[in-house]
Amino acid sequence: MTILPNIFKITQKIDPSAGRLLIAEPLLLDGIFARSVVLLTEHNDEGSLGYILNKNSGFTIQQLLPKFKNFYTPVFLGGPVATNTLHFIYRSKQALLNSKQIHDEIFWGGDIDELLKLMKNDIIKEKDIRFFIGYSGWGKNQLNEELSKHFWVVSKTDSEQVFEEDPKWLWKRSVILLDKKYHFWLNVPANPSLN
Repeated sequence: MTILPNIFKITQKIDPSAGRLLIAEPLLLDGIFARSVVLLTEHNDEGSLGYILNKNSGFTIQQLLPKFKNFYTPVFLGGPVATNTLHFIYRSKQALLNSKQIHDEIFWGGDIDELLKLMKNDIIKEKDIRFFIGYSGWGKNQLNEELSKHFWVVSKTDSEQVFEEDPKWLWKRSVILLDKKYHFWLNVPANPSLN
């Protein structure tokens, strides 16, 4: 009897860290995480935190925060944790008060009133902001365990991928940027049981 190799087995070449992406393997059908791309904003011995970049909530920021009147920036579902909270990342040359830099020009959080002022003055543009309802969180060693079970592949990122890629194509485009051995993922049906 011949045992076939597990073609979905992921060999991690990149360790998770702030500013890296988690790309869901194609058979991960766990609701919100199905075909998701998560930007990690924090990863340490205590756990990990990030935001799903490609799940639109259907809301705009002015619908959730009326002081953002006339701003139609989409709000994304950041994850299943604390879905009554609002978070944001942005691209800029300099940080807002209380922001944390997670990649070259990518910052996480900060003073929302300062953000609004910079948006009104067109210093930070709408295209350079992602708002999220809730977040994705992993407890101590939880993400490492999921990586060992091949739920995710870790990838490097850049600000263009995060802010300029159309969210509905982000998972596919992120897979294309991986090593060629992952390209067959693009042919796996979204719901194999319907095939």
